[in-house]
Amino acid sequence: MAIFTQINSEEYTDEEKALAIYMIMRMITHNSITKNMMLEVIKWLWNKGFEIVVAESAENE
Repeated sequence: MAIFTQINSEEYTDEEKALAIYMIMRMITHNSITKNMMLEVIKWLWNKGFEIVVAESAENE
């Protein structure tokens, strides 16, 4: 849980973070996981696999 909630910390390796995500994912309930925590993990995962190039006109919308 500590690693999951600090997903952007340089203190943990990517492997430790992936294992923490897996363990949280397999939990029966997620009552202690906030929406913000989940979004940070989603962003972290996204940035591991994708790069988005945003056009200048799209940034202004």
